[in-house]
Parts: sequence; C-alpha cells; structure tokens
Amino acid sequence: MRKLEINLHDSHIGIWQDDPNEPSFKEEVYGGLIRLLRDRGWTTHKDPETKRNWVSLSPNTRQAAKGNLRAHIQAAGRCVELEIWSSIARQDNRNGRRYDFDKFKRMPFLDQKSFMLERSKLLSWLQDNFATAIKDRSHEPKSADEKLAQKYEESTHTDPKLGHPNWHADYNRKSADGRLLEHGQVIWFAGPDGRLRRGQAFYNLNSMWWVKVSPYELTNMNCSELFSNQPDDLRRKRNTRARRAKLESLISSAIARSDFLRAHELQLVLFGDQPVYRIWSRKNDAYYGPNCCGYSTDANRAGRYTREEAEAEVRRVPHVLSLVTPDGQHVRFDKAA
Repeated sequence: MRKLEINLHDSHIGIWQDDPNEPSFKEEVYGGLIRLLRDRGWTTHKDPETKRNWVSLSPNTRQAAKGNLRAHIQAAGRCVELEIWSSIARQDNRNGRRYDFDKFKRMPFLDQKSFMLERSKLLSWLQDNFATAIKDRSHEPKSADEKLAQKYEESTHTDPKLGHPNWHADYNRKSADGRLLEHGQVIWFAGPDGRLRRGQAFYNLNSMWWVKVSPYELTNMNCSELFSNQPDDLRRKRNTRARRAKLESLISSAIARSDFLRAHELQLVLFGDQPVYRIWSRKNDAYYGPNCCGYSTDANRAGRYTREEAEAEVRRVPHVLSLVTPDGQHVRFDKAA
C-alpha cells in the first residue's frame, strides 16, 4: 500500500508522501479526494483566482463548498493540502476568511461539528486505501519548555551528548554586547515595540537562538540581537530603525502636502545640518527605501542618508549602485564611471 503521512492542524489537512516524482500520486490521492468530496455532497470547481493568474497551476487547484463550509484543495509536489473554513465565521483578515488564523475556533458550533464529521470520513477513506501515519499538531506541547524539548528531539542537528545542536564556532554565539552566549543563560533583548525584555537563551542553529520569553512563549532570534549583560538605561527604547523610518515617512508626507517648514524641522531632528543623499540602483531603476529596505521610483519616498552612509553602501556594490547628491547628480564609484 502507498505510504502517506497525514498532518492535521486546526482545519488544515496535509497529505504527504516520500517520493515527489511518483506519477500516480496525484490521480490516486488528489483525484480520489475530490471524488470523495463529491460523493459526500460537496460541489467542486476550479479556483477562479488560480485560473486567472496561474493557468498552468489551475488543474492542481480546486474550490469546494457544502452548506456553510468552504474548502481549498491543492496538489503540489509530494503533498495534497486541504483547508476548510466557515463562510459565516468571524472575519479579521481583509483578504477573506480563508486567510484567518484559528479557522476551527472561528466556526459556529454546528459548522465545527460538520467539519469534524467531514474530517473523520476523509481520514477513514485514507486509512482504508493507504498505509497512513497521522500526526495531529493540534495537540502539540503548549509550554515553552515542552516546545523546546520537542524541537531538540525532532532536530537532526541535535548532539546527543549536548542535548542540543553544537554551535561549532564562536561567531554563532556572539551577543550584541560582544560577549559569548552560553546555552540556557539569561539574556536581554528588544521586543517589537523597542522595549527591553528579559528571557532565557537556548541554542538553535547557525547564529539563531531560541528565547524563552515566558512559560508559554518561545521565539527565535539572532545572537546579534541578544544582550549577555543587562544594558544601561532600561527605559530607553531600542527602536532606532523604526524611529528613523517613521521620521522619513513624516518628512515625505510633509513635502507631499507642501508643508516644507515641517519637513525642514523633521530633517533637522534626523540629520541635523548634514546634507541628505539618496542611493540609486541601476539594476532596479529605483531608489533605495529607508534603512536600505525596498525600492521606490519616487525620489520623495526614497530613503534619506548621510554622505557617509550612502557612500559606504554604494562602495559595497559599486557596479550596481550610484550615490545621488542633494542636487540630483548621480555619482558612481566603479571603474566604468
């Protein structure tokens, strides 16, 4: 019998096999799943979005409906995925209920029961026709310690003697304050809001570390974002990049509405009396965005840099970038200039 691994999570059902080149997988599993749904009263049709934008993928994608339940079925490589949601569930994602998290919890009570029945029938069909191994991720560990233990158990990089992967080189554990991190030590880091938080660091892989933020929260961060010693001035926000991007955005908005006095005041806050430069990418025919992130063809919305910042970045890849002076001249630093 064909061996399949079934991954269950929330209202998602993933059907996997080892060999991605098995020619009969799509017909037996993807085709068989669609026939089963039709037999159970589902109406199925091509996904209009996929048909409109990716014609070649349309044969591998279907939409289905039964009562209030909606489903998206897709075959890709060695996997067939089925997502189910309720058409009357509370919607938060502006792109549609299909893209909301916790689809099962959002379903009304009767739709939850309908979903459980349909999933049960699907699993019974799979078990009757294939050799299946079912993994229900809905019952994964909840606490941070349990999640961490499971990750080390499942990782092929875990060293049995250490109980976690080996970092091999010190650059994989060099902290933001230049010290070497130790597995399990207390660290400090800046949260999404820029406020400093305290946690416990556990080595993951390469330069990444698991950070236990609370008994139930585990996050993944680079060692360069972690402080080995408690930083000074805990009340100061570490949000330099976010602050700069916000100020640049306010400058662009002020210029767009011809409030040049406000734009000048904000530019003084950000750059003082230094002239402002931009960076032009000849490869993308666009300016660098703020913080060297993204691109813009609008000079007003382009990132603003000091001469030192702009020249350092342009010299890093001179065959692609040009420095744009305050008066709009493009300066190149490559040999072809």
